[in-house]
Amino acid sequence: MSVIGIVAEYNPLHLGHLHHLKYARKATNAQGLICVLSGNFVQRGEPALISKWARTQMALISGADLVIELPSAFSCASAEYFSAGAVSILDSLGIVDYLCFGSENGNIEDLEWVAEIFAYESEDFKQNLKERLNDGLSYAIARQKALEKILLNYKGKPCDNFCDEAKVKNIINAISKPNNILGIEYIKALKRLKSQIKPITIKRIGQDYNSLERASSYSSATAIRQHIQETFTSSCEIDSFLQNNISQECLKVMFDEFVSGRGPVFAEAFENILLYIFRSKSLNEIRSLPYMEEGLENRLKQASLESVSIDEFVKKVVTKRYPTSRIKRILFSALTGITGEFLEELKNNGYAQYIRVLGFNETGRTLLSKMKKKARLPIITKPASYDEIDNKLAVKLFEHEARTTDAYVLGYPFLKERAGGMEFKTSPVYYKATDEGHR
Repeated sequence: MSVIGIVAEYNPLHLGHLHHLKYARKATNAQGLICVLSGNFVQRGEPALISKWARTQMALISGADLVIELPSAFSCASAEYFSAGAVSILDSLGIVDYLCFGSENGNIEDLEWVAEIFAYESEDFKQNLKERLNDGLSYAIARQKALEKILLNYKGKPCDNFCDEAKVKNIINAISKPNNILGIEYIKALKRLKSQIKPITIKRIGQDYNSLERASSYSSATAIRQHIQETFTSSCEIDSFLQNNISQECLKVMFDEFVSGRGPVFAEAFENILLYIFRSKSLNEIRSLPYMEEGLENRLKQASLESVSIDEFVKKVVTKRYPTSRIKRILFSALTGITGEFLEELKNNGYAQYIRVLGFNETGRTLLSKMKKKARLPIITKPASYDEIDNKLAVKLFEHEARTTDAYVLGYPFLKERAGGMEFKTSPVYYKATDEGHR
């Protein structure tokens, strides 16, 4: 039984994602499709629009057979942690043959080549990276600059000889794109694990990842979220823009959540909590958060005292060295109670610590049976029994996930939906397909 894996946020699941799901299955003739899905906070440092269980339902409706959670410790993290966490889960399942991801480049060979350089950093590369960071550049830009210098003297594929400036420029431009960056990180993680999973890529269609253009179809998730934030009212009306960009089945799931008062959830719902957290924390406590550097704690503390909104807070801290996404990840790390030390502990112990099942269909049930024989990590289908796992770090990670969900539900519009303990009360989603329309 051939099995393909996908890593996704589905925030929300739109037509571009649907295209990806169909392509992944068709390109590999896979009989099983496993999705590793972000928890309730996502990679750009924000809460998801709707809960992970609602997004699981979207994934199953749209063609996934089994949905596994990417814990928030990794899902609301840098590209490296996000990708390494997801790949470590897929590899631990013991049944996955392929990993399919979208990219702006659409050329797996170029991405594999850059991933090789990043996976096995030479001393020259490390020194160049250090110099660029000392110049005050962000990590992403510093890494691009370091790679550019290395490439001009690099001998091998895809150059066959030393790269010329035009070739280098094309490569650097390609790796500055968000989906390409994640793709490179997926491949890097596979290489470091010496995984047998084969990466394949599909060229992204429609608008760019960060595009705010509201196109007639294939708009970005960013544009869709902004549209919902600007136009959503308590009447929960579905307009033509959403109908043209999200399948009818997924729209129903999303708006059922909205009508029930469990969304849409935006970062602004947490601004008072976040301002209080940073105003009340000591500098040492702020310093213990992930993605910190010396002196950044002072900027965060001062900004929290001077700001009256989360938008103002972030803008006061952002610099060339500290991009918006990094600052927002720090903020929501404080909300969920994760520390840099804990992230480092997870990294040093192989990232993933358990396999959390969020949902499945009948094919997914078969995949689960295979996983129980081959998986290298404990499988959690009954959250209430998590403490029976014989791994203290896994227990600690799951308890963090439970706290994360307790924080997330505080962003729900309806007060009655904000009760805690949902992590232990919610069973995996079972989807019984009525047709094979999305296969």
